[in-house]
Amino acid sequence: MIKNSIKYLVLCVSAALLASCATMTQEECQHANWLDIGLKDGLSGEPMATLDDRIGICRKAGIAVDTGRYVTGRDQGLQTYCRIENAVALGLNGSYYAGACPPMVDVEFRRRYELAHAVYQARSELAKIDSRSDALQRQLRDIDLAEYKRVSESEKDEDRKHVRKEFDDRRSRLRSELFELDRRARHARDALRAAELALSRP
Repeated sequence: MIKNSIKYLVLCVSAALLASCATMTQEECQHANWLDIGLKDGLSGEPMATLDDRIGICRKAGIAVDTGRYVTGRDQGLQTYCRIENAVALGLNGSYYAGACPPMVDVEFRRRYELAHAVYQARSELAKIDSRSDALQRQLRDIDLAEYKRVSESEKDEDRKHVRKEFDDRRSRLRSELFELDRRARHARDALRAAELALSRP
């Protein structure tokens, strides 16, 4: 059961839809194994509020939730979920921590999660900057060809002069943005190095 539940968790995380893993239908309430459902929710780091949601859904179907078995299963799942190494994995993956771990674990778990999440955010910011920079570089390369075509199609010197100025202005704007992106990239790399160093410390 544990292995199957862990596979279930991996699927949920990879899809970045942990919340959807907690949903269930009224029909599922009729055949629910509450120990197993609690275990899965614990492995997924679902907050206790998830139980309230399940109770509300099943009440509409006229079915009572076995809260005792659910809590027992959830506590078992949390023993796996609340390992400190999982806090780092969640943070680096950009996943959300709902504060599901017990108080005696939560402080350190949250600390490690936030350190790892800072690395994730810094990497995401740098990737976004790099992607935009690559797009601008492609635009700069394409401008030369577009300018040549427009100039070739122009019959008057005055028109060609106007076209060249138009493309020079476009190059200037692109290079100005690239310069700013380069500045932002330097800061992002510094932030990433600092975040990774903080995460590497005990």
